Amino acid sequence: MKSLDVRPVALVITAAAQTCLLVAVEIGFRRGLGPETTRQIAHVIGAASVAVLPLFLRLSELIVLAAFFTAILAWTRARHLLSSVHGIQRVTVGALIFPAGLLLAVVVGWNHPGAIAYAALVLGVADPAAALVGKRGQGVSWPVIGGHKTLAGSLAFAAVTVGIGLLMGLGTGDVRIVAAVGAALVLALVEGSLGYGLDNLPVPAVGSLLGISMLGL
Repeated sequence: MKSLDVRPVALVITAAAQTCLLVAVEIGFRRGLGPETTRQIAHVIGAASVAVLPLFLRLSELIVLAAFFTAILAWTRARHLLSSVHGIQRVTVGALIFPAGLLLAVVVGWNHPGAIAYAALVLGVADPAAALVGKRGQGVSWPVIGGHKTLAGSLAFAAVTVGIGLLMGLGTGDVRIVAAVGAALVLALVEGSLGYGLDNLPVPAVGSLLGISMLGL
């Protein structure tokens, strides 16, 4: 543990807090919430928490946490447990690679907490918005690996991402409207090109990179 430069107390507290999230959504599932709903709740809150964790934890600690929760998610899926996350009908690996995607955002944006927060919020808020609108929307769509994506979903993703970029700019006092729109379009292209939940891997990393290079976060 010492060679990894981690603090056991910080790790235990953070892991316990994140585990409580999984327990809470599982309770919600068992009380009648559908698996799509509980999965999205875990998605939003889990990603949003990573937006602030780099302010308190070391990179080595975040790596350990990502490995731990990847193992937990893989084990519960193999054992047919945690139906609040794994109980959806469609085939997806999104939950399994969710921690790795966020970790990539952290690694790419390390020393740029604003960029990490931007990437995490895009994954946590814009991605579920795209899924919600995409399921309900009719019209233009295209096939991707693992399913299809819709124009309505991609537009929703882009719109929410623009909003996140502008809000982050307001927070730093450097609003870049054109850059926020450009970054949102790039991320929408990435999100709209992959199915099976595979977009959970590149979207945060690209978001972190764009947060630094285009938004100046």
